[in-house]
Amino acid sequence: MTTLVELDEGFYVAGQVDPAEAPDWRAQGIVAVVGNRPDGEEAGQPTAAEVEAACTAAGLAWRHVPVTMPTLSPEVVDAFQAARREAGGPVLAYCRSGMRSTLLWALAEARYGDRSAEALLQRAREAGYDLSSAAELLEQLAAVPR
Repeated sequence: MTTLVELDEGFYVAGQVDPAEAPDWRAQGIVAVVGNRPDGEEAGQPTAAEVEAACTAAGLAWRHVPVTMPTLSPEVVDAFQAARREAGGPVLAYCRSGMRSTLLWALAEARYGDRSAEALLQRAREAGYDLSSAAELLEQLAAVPR
């Protein structure tokens, strides 16, 4: 069973998901899944198409916003934020370990939300994710006037 970690009200992250669990996510109130893991990252991982098919069959919205550290960009953060906003309800984002999904959450919150970088770093730490390497970027994004 995939462990879902609630980072924010209605926002969960997880490591690699099992597509067969999609009906369980729906039963938990999740309405959309955002896949942050690129296909082919690891042998045997479910493809985005497999996860999408399971989500669609379970009545969940699906968005694929794959990211690696070399491909992380403002456009990826924007796409991630748009997927969350368009979901209109609780969202599950996943990658290999949950770290990239947590980083995208923190970057989107710093860029579009009203929490401080320290508050985002603390919440991630409480959830078991160390984003200290991104502290400076989070501080820069959080300081930009909205």
